[in-house]
Parts: sequence; structure tokens; C-alpha cells
Amino acid sequence: MRFIVNLTLREIRSSWRRLLFFFLCIALGVGSIVFLRSLIQNLTKVTGNDARALMTADFEITSTNPFTPAEIASIDEIVAKYLIVEAHNETISAAIMTHSADPTNNAVEFVEVKGIEPSYPLVGDFALSDGRPFDPKLLENNGAVAGRVLLEQLHINVGDKIKLGDGEFQIRATFDEEPGTGGGGLRVGGLVFVDRKAFDAAGITANARVRRRLLYRTSDDPTPIVTELRNAVKGTSLQVNSYREQQENLNQNFERTENYLSLTGLLILVLGGVGVWNVARAFVEQKRKTVAILKCLGASGTRVITVYLLQILALGLIGSLFGVLLSQLGLWLVRWRYFDVLPAKMSYGIALSTAIQGIILGVLISILFSALPLLQIRSIKPRLLLRDENNVSLSRLDWTKWIFGVVCVAVLLGLAIWQAGSVKVGAFFLGGLAGTAFVLFAAAWILTWILRRLRGLASFSFRQAVNSLYRPGNQTRTVLLAVGLGAFVVLAVRAMETNLVREFDFTRNQRLPSMIFVDIQKSQIDDVAKMITDRTGEQPENVPTVRARIAAVNGQPFDYNQTEVRQNQGQIGREFALTYRPDLQENETVIDGQWWLTTQPTDEPHVSVEEAMAKTLNVEPGDSITFDISGRQLTARVANIRRIDVRRARTAFVFVFRPGTLEAAPQVYASTVLKHVPEVDRARLQREITDAYPNVQIFDVDAIIATVKKVVDNFVIAISFVGSFVLLTGILILIGSVALTKSQRIYENAILKTLGANRRVLATILISEYGLLGFLAGLIATGFAVGLSYAVTRYLLDVGWEFDWILAVGGVVVTTLLVTVVGTLASFDVLFRKPLATLRSQ
Repeated sequence: MRFIVNLTLREIRSSWRRLLFFFLCIALGVGSIVFLRSLIQNLTKVTGNDARALMTADFEITSTNPFTPAEIASIDEIVAKYLIVEAHNETISAAIMTHSADPTNNAVEFVEVKGIEPSYPLVGDFALSDGRPFDPKLLENNGAVAGRVLLEQLHINVGDKIKLGDGEFQIRATFDEEPGTGGGGLRVGGLVFVDRKAFDAAGITANARVRRRLLYRTSDDPTPIVTELRNAVKGTSLQVNSYREQQENLNQNFERTENYLSLTGLLILVLGGVGVWNVARAFVEQKRKTVAILKCLGASGTRVITVYLLQILALGLIGSLFGVLLSQLGLWLVRWRYFDVLPAKMSYGIALSTAIQGIILGVLISILFSALPLLQIRSIKPRLLLRDENNVSLSRLDWTKWIFGVVCVAVLLGLAIWQAGSVKVGAFFLGGLAGTAFVLFAAAWILTWILRRLRGLASFSFRQAVNSLYRPGNQTRTVLLAVGLGAFVVLAVRAMETNLVREFDFTRNQRLPSMIFVDIQKSQIDDVAKMITDRTGEQPENVPTVRARIAAVNGQPFDYNQTEVRQNQGQIGREFALTYRPDLQENETVIDGQWWLTTQPTDEPHVSVEEAMAKTLNVEPGDSITFDISGRQLTARVANIRRIDVRRARTAFVFVFRPGTLEAAPQVYASTVLKHVPEVDRARLQREITDAYPNVQIFDVDAIIATVKKVVDNFVIAISFVGSFVLLTGILILIGSVALTKSQRIYENAILKTLGANRRVLATILISEYGLLGFLAGLIATGFAVGLSYAVTRYLLDVGWEFDWILAVGGVVVTTLLVTVVGTLASFDVLFRKPLATLRSQ
């Protein structure tokens, strides 16, 4: 054992430069896994680790309509049965426009105003910006507590007054973290707390759409109460939610995200494993004579394999530790780059369990991908010192290698399942990886086959470069797989980004409004329209709307005790804006049923349903949907299903009624303006309208689109960051492949120099070889990236797709240049070797 350890240390000291790429491949793979998993774990801790804190209660009852005395009596009767209820309170909230009470300040913001009672929050903490706990006395006499970011947006300070509804409220304090975000601060700036009674006194309840919440704190599991309450309110607009269900959904969502990101890191680590395999093959090739000498001195094949296996383990362990360090540096980089958009209390450390998991993965991948090359040592005979058989025996496969190969695949599958947290997902990941590798290998084989047939049409240097792609032990397809996959990820993301950004380009969608005004009362619409026209020079389009919720489908109310129904609660349980009109709009198409003819009488209400909602509700023409409109129920027959082209939409209503039904219902109007006016004029118009009509809500679409574009840009940067890891791993594999074939290249150059080739010819051959390799990798990556971007944007994101020839050509050119430069620099010293010494050694 002492001999093995001493020899291992000696080999590490003498060969560390050659194994540096091995070290880096493992470090990048482990670093990516630990970085991605740590990032989502740290986000989870601050945004989703406690559903009770998110809800600020153990269960809640919500409604957009006032609670009727009958509903309150029913709720109180059920709650009184359970002694576990410790406390309760009520909150009321509405989204409205606000601005400074100072008439010289034109800043206007869209905020959520929340009226609370003194006992708020029932669960969790409410801390102010200066660290003090929230004191309900701050809200007395029209006091308000607002997010600090809101004060910056409105250009006001603590002590100033803002206009909310018909009242003026003084800002008494600010907060950075809203109760109900788990300390994440994800809604900071858009929220103002006021007293529950002051909320009503300001006229907000009468003039805006409000959401009421009855919150309850319990000393035990609230599930039995929640189940009984749901059965009691079934068929009404009331919804009952439990923190335990939200916790379950949060845990599943965060766990699924963490596992999928870990699979992304595992993909990079597996690519690093391919680099490990390449480096291990090159290492064994270079150590053939050393192994033969050791066997001549009496060392067995097992002992020699053990020496090099210990060396692999040591480098795998050190590389994994370095990968953990890289992941920590990556987290610090994220904090520096995205600090303003991430939760304020988010940590940027690495959990010990995550680091250990990454190290275990790094060591296992090191062993798995180096095992087969190390088994080649068994085939090296002592007679190699007397007669070099040109490595013929190394190409033979025996049963031991086949069995070990199967074991390696099984272990790799186990690692994928471990990271995915699912046998099915892990199996699909490994199968998808194998399928992608096969397709890329097949594409590489076809292109190189075509290239080989064309070699007679070019110069000697080009023909020799093509021949070099087929030299013994060549790594052409391996390099094309690794580099092509990295370039493929980067180019595919860029192609999708181009098409996504195009969707938010105003010059391509002239019907997208620049501003939307909603909740305009019937008595206000003429004055508001005149104000808009005076400021913008455009007559707005006014659409009547009626607010409603879905009460039942085909006579059956939703059963929120069912998990599947609860998962769709955000889509089917929300409040909808209904409208009515006689005709289809130019961006709408009927895909099932028929559009109504207003000249034909009907004895029942008819409604048209948007395609995606029809699938969610599982309805078709002839079915019925019951709507709750201000406490009154209306049942309508589904006349048709519509498809909406949102790229040409000015408004997009999910439900459109046939005229003759909603005219008598309580209505408000929505007005839209297409003209894009300067930001200062928009702010002045918003200020004038909110001063005159506080109930009107205004959506500044120009500002919203800019925010969405920023989110898309951050998403693209994040994915491109991961793709860059893949591309960097591919470059390392390229360098490892250069080392693997370096002995053959040295011998070839010696022969060519002997036959009269000068350095210029040899340099041309070298550059042509890697230029061809880079060109093929870029061609494969660009082809697959264009195909993937088309499939994703067209069928998953459902947005328009256009071929970007600049990106396609640029992808091929950049990949070609990158591979050419890296490959040439890694092999350039070969040009200066003397042929005599090389030929004597053979």
C-alpha cells in the first residue's frame, strides 16, 4: 500500500499539468450544480419557506363582494364548533391610482391599498424600515405606512401626504418587507397600509374593485374547518384557502425547480465527464511505456490501475472542492449584478449538504468516466518496450469492459434520478441526453462524410486537414458533440430572445394600447374620453364591461377540495371582465360553433369563450356557464369558441356575450389609447384623471412593456450564463482532444517536414483542420438552434417566429473562430518540433 501511495504522489507531481483540464472539467460541472441548487435554495428560504407567513394566517375566506349577513352567520356557526380558532381579523384591499397631495408633483403610481385591523398580522412579523415593529397607532387619523420604494417613485418623504380615493393620508412610516412575502420583499413599493375604517371613509370601497379577506389563526391543523367551510360556501363567490395546501404547493414548485436546475448542472457535469474520459484516454496513452516498465518490475495490472485510480480520485476531489469555490464566487457575482431585483434578505451562502452533494457527484463522475480508459492498462504488456504494436490491443473490448460500461450507465441513471427526484424524469433526462448525443453524432458523421468526398477538389493543405479529422484516435465527433452542444444552447436562447423581444416591439403591433383606463363609471365616460382626447389628440375606444366570477359549469359548482381544481384556482376563481358586442374583431377567429346573428331572436343568453379558457373549463358549444354578477347568478349557453391573436389585439376578453343580456347589469367602461405620448404628458394626464375621478385605474402599458422586456432580458442572461458553462466545457474537451492526438500530430509533422513541407504549409494544415472542425460545430449548433427556437416560440410560447440570418451566420462564424483559435494555440508548439528527434523515438 505504501508503494501505491508513494507512486501516486510521484505521478501527481510529474503529471499535474497534463491533468489540469481534468481538474477544470470537474470543477466547472460541480460548480454549476452547487451554484444552481444553492441559488434556488436561498430563494426558497426567503420567499416560500413558511406558507403561514405568506398568508398571515392559518386559513382565509376571500370574496370580491361584500359578505352577506347570511354568509357571515354561516361562517361564524361553523368556526364556533372548533375550539382551535384563536383569533381572527379582516382585511380589505383594492388596486387604485395614487399621487402626492402636492399639486406641483405630477408623479402617479398604481398601488394596492390595504385596510387592516389592529391585530394584523395574525401570523408573522411586520417590521418597519428603521427596524421598529409595526404599531397600529401609526394608522390613526388618516395615517398610512407605505413601501419605501413607493416614496421614491412619487418623489415624496415621510410626513408628506398622498391622495387615496377621496381622502388624503399622511405617510407616517415606511417598510421594506411586506407581511405575506416571507421576508422576500417581492411586492415592496406597490403597497400602502391604512386603517380598515379609513379605507371605507375614503370612498375606496364604493369606487374600486375590492378584495375582502377573513383571516383566522388556529392552534392546530385547520383542514377539518376548511373542508366544512368549502362545502358550506360551494356555489358562491367565496373561496376558502388553507396554509397547509399552499405550503404543499410551494414545496412542490420549489423542489421541482431545484431538481430541474440540478439536472441542468448535471448536464454540464456529464459533459465535463466526457472531457474527463478524453483526458484519461490521453493520459493512459502517454503512460503506456511507464505501465510496461512497472509490469516488468513485477507490478500487477490491478496495482497499477489502483495507482492511477487514486490519482483520479485525488484530482476529482480537489476539482470538486474548487467547483464549490467557483459556485460561491458565482453567487457573489449574482448578488453584485442582481441585488436590486432579488429579495433583500436573501443569503448568498452554500449549505453544507449541497456542497457535500456536489463533491460526491464530482468524485463519482470522475470515477465513472475514467474507469474504462483505466481498464486499458490491463491490456498493456511488458513486451511493449521491445515492440510497439501501435496500440492495437487497446481498441479491443472484452466482457469486463462491457459489464463495467453497463454498470457506469446504471450509476449515471441513479445520479440523474437522485438529482431529478423522480425515476421518470431521471430516465427521460438520460434518454434525452443519449438521443441528443446520437443526433449530434449522426449529424457530425454525415457532414464529415460529405467533407471527405470533397477533399479532392481543394489544395494539398485542405486535403491533409480533412485527413487529420480521421487520424487514428481522432476525437472529431466528440469535439463536435461537446462544442456543438454548448454553442447550440447559447444560439437557441439568443434566437428565442430575438423572437420574444420582437413581440414587445411597438413598431410591429400598432394595435397595442399605450394606456388603458378601466373602472370608468357610465356617468364619467364622456368627460374622461374628452380629457384623453385633449391630451393625446386621439379619440379613445370605449368598451362596456361587467365584472363577474364563474359560479358553475354545466350546473356544477367548483369543488375546491379537489387538488386539480385548486391548482387551477388562479385561472377559474378570479374575477373576469365580461363585455358584449355584435361582431367578431379582426384578430379573432371562431374555431368551434358559430358566431351569433343579432337579427335572429334568442330565448337565452349566449357567450363566446376564449380557446385556452374553454380547455381549462372543459366546455364546448352547447354547454352552460353560470356567472356570479354582484351576487346575482346568470347562466349563459356557450355559442362558440374563439381564438385570439394577441399580437393584433387592442383588447382581449375571455368571455364575450351576445348583445341583449348584460346591458342592464352594473357596468363600467374601459378606454384604450393607441398613440404613444411622452412620459411627462402621460403622467400629467393620469394626474388630472385621478384628481377628478379617483375610482379610475390607469395602466401605463408603455411602462409595463419596458418592465416585461427587462424581465425577459434577465431571463435570457441567466440561460445564456448556463449555456456559456456548457460551451466552456466543450472548449475544455477540445483542448483535451488536442492533447490526446498530439503524439500523432507530432509524428505527422515530422514526416511532412522530412518530405519538404515548411512551417507555413504545416500552419495552414493546422488552421484548416480546426477551422473545419469549428465550421462543422457551428453549422450543427446553428441548425439545431434554429429548429429548437422555431418549435419553442411557435408551439410552446405561441408567438411569431422569424429566421434571423445575422444570428445564424454570426453563430457559425464565431464558433468557427473560437475553435480555430483555441485549437491552433493548443497545438502551435508542434510546428517547432525537430523531425529528427521524433523519428528516432519511433
